[in-house]
Amino acid sequence: MNLKQFQVRLDEANLLPDQETINSFMEKVKVKKASTQFVIGQPDFWSVLVFYENGKASKSSTKESDKQSVEPDVILTPEEEDIVIALKQWRKDKASALNVPNFMICHNAELLSLAKMKPRTFEELGKIKGFGDQKVARHGDEIISVINAF
Repeated sequence: MNLKQFQVRLDEANLLPDQETINSFMEKVKVKKASTQFVIGQPDFWSVLVFYENGKASKSSTKESDKQSVEPDVILTPEEEDIVIALKQWRKDKASALNVPNFMICHNAELLSLAKMKPRTFEELGKIKGFGDQKVARHGDEIISVINAF
């Protein structure tokens, strides 16, 4: 098992690029565990440790194998783009309220999948890659409400 450490700086200029770096890395490896710690310093930042194995998880060997997702370069309709914008705003607000980085709520790839698949129930939401029982229970009502607004 390998380990990679990331820093998520909280200033506006670095927050999004740092999150994109983590998202990109996590899409390329088989993540085994992740851990975060808020570090007070000059400047304050989130330290993220990712324990991983090289290569993507094979479809047959993971619990996520039945989950659906979309490619990061998928073309969105105007309505789907609006859904992604609304979901990003919801994610930002939720992360701010919980004092965690945005990616701790949902990854960008998950937001794209939500916009494309438009789940209307917890069961449908649970079929999307990245949405296990805990995430569905924690955020399902709010996510479905955002999607149903369109």
